[in-house]
Amino acid sequence: MKRTLVLIFVILFMQIYMVSPVMAADRNYTIHDGRRMPIPETYTVCRVINSVENGGEEALYLKEPEDLFINSQGYLFIADTGNSRIVKLDKEGNLMGIYNGPADKPLKFPSGVYADDIGNMYIADTGNARILHLSHTGKYVEEFIKPESQLLGENFTFDPSKIYVSPTGFIYVVKGQTILTLDAHNRFRGYVGQSEIGFNLKDLLLRIFASDEQKKVVRKRIAAPYLNITMDKKGMLYATSLDTLEGEIKKLNSVGNNTYRKYGKGKSKIFNFSTIFTKLRLDSTIFAFGERMNDDGNAINPLFIDIDVNEESMVTVVEQQTAKVYQYDPEGNILTVFGGKGDQKGRFNVPAALAGDQEGRIYVLDRVLGNIQVFEPTEFIKKVHHAVTMYSTGKYDEAYEKWKEVLAVDENYQLAHLGIANVLYKQENWEAAMDEYKMADDRIGYSKAYIEYRYEVFRQKFTVVILVLGTFALLAVLYVTSIRRVSEQTLMEFGAKENEKIGTVQGLKMSLGVVFHPVETFEAIKNGRGRLNYIPGFIILFMVLLTRLFNLFVVHYPLADVDIRDSNLLLETVKLLLPVVTWVVASFAVTTILDGESKFGEIFISATYCMIPYILLTIPLSILSRILTREEVTFYAILTNGTWIWILFLFFLSMKILNDYRVFKTAATCTISGITMVLIWLVSLLGYVLTGRIYQFAEGIINEIRMMWM
Repeated sequence: MKRTLVLIFVILFMQIYMVSPVMAADRNYTIHDGRRMPIPETYTVCRVINSVENGGEEALYLKEPEDLFINSQGYLFIADTGNSRIVKLDKEGNLMGIYNGPADKPLKFPSGVYADDIGNMYIADTGNARILHLSHTGKYVEEFIKPESQLLGENFTFDPSKIYVSPTGFIYVVKGQTILTLDAHNRFRGYVGQSEIGFNLKDLLLRIFASDEQKKVVRKRIAAPYLNITMDKKGMLYATSLDTLEGEIKKLNSVGNNTYRKYGKGKSKIFNFSTIFTKLRLDSTIFAFGERMNDDGNAINPLFIDIDVNEESMVTVVEQQTAKVYQYDPEGNILTVFGGKGDQKGRFNVPAALAGDQEGRIYVLDRVLGNIQVFEPTEFIKKVHHAVTMYSTGKYDEAYEKWKEVLAVDENYQLAHLGIANVLYKQENWEAAMDEYKMADDRIGYSKAYIEYRYEVFRQKFTVVILVLGTFALLAVLYVTSIRRVSEQTLMEFGAKENEKIGTVQGLKMSLGVVFHPVETFEAIKNGRGRLNYIPGFIILFMVLLTRLFNLFVVHYPLADVDIRDSNLLLETVKLLLPVVTWVVASFAVTTILDGESKFGEIFISATYCMIPYILLTIPLSILSRILTREEVTFYAILTNGTWIWILFLFFLSMKILNDYRVFKTAATCTISGITMVLIWLVSLLGYVLTGRIYQFAEGIINEIRMMWM
């Protein structure tokens, strides 16, 4: 029995608290709720540019290149940093020009490049602390150096790395935690898009209580730095950063505010006591840009080193640590992930930049390998792009048909279900939209459609709805009244029959007393030593498990804390019953030491009785949830959390009454018991692990002996 409980806890611990196992480097996939979902191939390598041919005396190979830009003519401009030059190629990789800058002050480790529609180049000449402007033939035009402005300060350093020039002539320069703006006359025009720092309690306390000397030595928190920038055809600025507050990928409006999908969207802010051992999933997905774990299972923070936005507003970024390319639609929904670490085609060593051309191809520059891999979109991803574009332009019927074509290729592609759901919602087909939102696992979208569907039902069948609600209210009153009557009658009978052992049915009825008369019920348990029946306790625990299963199957989809497809009977059993069982053991051990009066059996019965509110409230709440949506989640969470608060109070009260403690001693004993529970889990886990190691050791010795004697 003990080994079984330990095994259950180990499984629980491994599933929830330990990191996921090493993930296979899938070639193409999407990410949903932190899980990889394989999809058909989206991009294939059609060309690899390995060298600079016909360069004369110039170096044949790229050396630690840092940036890549493709202008509207389709020419590739490469910041060949290690060779201190700009290389211009056509789409096939043929050399069109090599530019070293003016003879009197040549380029020095350029790390960024931009080219306009006719090939004029703006180069982030980092080693020379300037932005160099060259004509399309490579002739010197002008340079932009540190601008004169009192707003910049004396310690300001002008070290441009990544740049972009807007159609209006403004030059945007990545500068630490902001984006610096210059005009065509080298005048400073302000900063754009500083990331939020966020509230920090430590900083607040330091500002209030720290002395001036202490404040001087405290390191000041700064906003997350930017990594790269680009701009779409509409003049919207896109950027990547290290910001984990709003998200690493940003779309900045004219005043520098991020309008792209944010981390806050898709996360619940309501804590639920019933999910202490699991992740709360009251929203559509757990959203984040990129991934927080590489293929080896190690935790990482994404480093999106470059970004590209095509004419359809599809956002493509390359992540340097995993060497993968991530592509998102205009709303921030992930479309595909491909690439990875490696030296073969389709993989990268250290990607430094990427860019897209007008035909939809993606070019990825590798700093270490010094090459450019050209990826061509497959028909599958073209259909996806077309469907997204049709929907964003209001062509819902065409979008619907395209998403159907996508599902014909991959019926599990969740974004297609989401796209179809959005179309059906626009067409006011609420029921069908709800089904598709559920297929896409979009709880927010489902709730949105359900609100409309519920309103329509209420409007069309108002009389029936009122009768149903009235009947439900009447049944609730009868439900509460009957519980009170049965519990009071049972307690009276138990008190009247002082020497008669309680029966199973009578024990179950008496458990209802914790609802209206918890003090009398626990007093009855305390005074009824020798008369208690333990079978009702086991029945109650079994009913708790059945109630949880009922909740999983009945609770309304938008309010479910666990997806029924991801639920596990063993895990649900452990979540509910293991704390109760270990509480009985821990509290008995602690109260024995602290002069407690309670016996093991009394603690067991009272602990199971404390779970009665879960049974009595979870069932009607699960049924009630069928008419609730995400908009009413606060009401549902208050009732659910109130149930668990009630249960915790009953455990506290049972400890006090069974042992005749005062309030303070009861609180201390409960705290020590809680700590003891954790220690029991840890010791059990350690024992299981050691047992497994000993078993492996013994098995190894036996195998060695067998090999010696064979």
